[in-house]
Amino acid sequence: MKFARDYTQILNAEDYPAQWVQSAISYKRLKKCIKKVRTELLSLGLRPEILNLLWHQSQAAKARGYDGAGGDSRPFGFQYSLNKNPLTSFWLPRLTFVIDPMDGSPIDAFVSPKTLEFLQQLNKIPLPIPVATLARLDSELGSFTDDGCLEVVPDGKLGLAQRRISLESVDGNVETAHSVEIPLSADSEFFQILNKELSGLDKLQEREQIVLSERAKNLRQEIVKISKPQFRRSQSALYTWREIFRLYIDMQVFFCTDEQGSGQRDSKTASQQLEKFQATLTKDRRIKKLGKEGRAALETFLCINNVLLRNLKFQEINRTALYKILKKFDKRTALPAGTIFPELMVVEAFMAETMAKAVCYAISEEVLAVIPQLDDYLCPICLNISFKPVRLRCNHVFCIRCLVVMQRAKQDKCALCREEVVLAATGANLDMELLAFLAASFPKETKAKQKENERAAMIDLYGNSYDSCSVM
Repeated sequence: MKFARDYTQILNAEDYPAQWVQSAISYKRLKKCIKKVRTELLSLGLRPEILNLLWHQSQAAKARGYDGAGGDSRPFGFQYSLNKNPLTSFWLPRLTFVIDPMDGSPIDAFVSPKTLEFLQQLNKIPLPIPVATLARLDSELGSFTDDGCLEVVPDGKLGLAQRRISLESVDGNVETAHSVEIPLSADSEFFQILNKELSGLDKLQEREQIVLSERAKNLRQEIVKISKPQFRRSQSALYTWREIFRLYIDMQVFFCTDEQGSGQRDSKTASQQLEKFQATLTKDRRIKKLGKEGRAALETFLCINNVLLRNLKFQEINRTALYKILKKFDKRTALPAGTIFPELMVVEAFMAETMAKAVCYAISEEVLAVIPQLDDYLCPICLNISFKPVRLRCNHVFCIRCLVVMQRAKQDKCALCREEVVLAATGANLDMELLAFLAASFPKETKAKQKENERAAMIDLYGNSYDSCSVM
């Protein structure tokens, strides 16, 4: 009851759009449906303690190698499964008993007299229930009360001879045994409601992903227009945007790339990281120099991130509601839907958490890539900008100064891949296209690197005394 109240309060407190709230998992409605499932199972004599025992026996049978595994081809007498209808895409629950054709009793599965009578009706076997069958059930598992409740005897107390009798009775009829499926209308209703709501969440997620990705593409055009490096004001905007995006990348708002705790962040951590990012921007005076268009673009960038965070919170609360309702379903009905359903839903978009990945990828490719970061164009030797860039035959790039030093030292192996390509480099290896790009994107850094290269060349020419010469 507490989660149902908290769930409703969270949906209202977060100020989600009405369409989102309508698409959320209807937790209270599904709770009422669970009551119907429980009532239906009780009417068939399938009380929780009986189903728990059957499920335990089913798992033990799988471990022993039933259904053809481990050399034992005998089918187990009880199975509960979920299958997706290829025509309607609905999840259909199936409660199946493998029936002994001799007396209509489930093979290896022990049920109440009421359930056994129902199975015989489905199997079209004459009633009443054979006395020998009831005697076997009573002697092997315990005793049934008048209302069909099973008084379970612990498995460890079953005698070896009793177990052997049970197995021998199966061996003689395994070739003619067949399955009988119990129709569970309330169970089907529960999963149809859940399936419809999860499909609605998937469609909502797809629409939001398209909208946010489109906004990221439009933002790219705005940033390209206001950060063209031809003008002094644009150069200032270029460096401001570079610092904004560098800070955003370092914050790792939605995804962590560290060795410890790598992967997608939860909404709480993402919210904290986004707040830190916004607080840092507020303190940065350079933001005020972006101009009207620049500040509008920054506001759009922050808005995209806030909407993505709100989507992440909405997904998390619905995912929690899903697991809570399945857990309640298992507890009230003793049917293992909570174990089976999540495994089947892993491929679904809602369960796979694809939206955050897709939108973050769009932000990275469409927005962050517009402003090149200096770290992507550093020389691997001096760790300064690769100016002037020399591309070796192995396709690795070094600044011209470091390449000259390697050639003078007769070091022919590439510092990265160790291929012998350094001494073969000539003026033709100068990457003119990359040179023009670096000069336009990093004007301050390339000018500083050029002065450093000129100073190093003068020292090579005049010796270390060049620095102390006041005339030069």
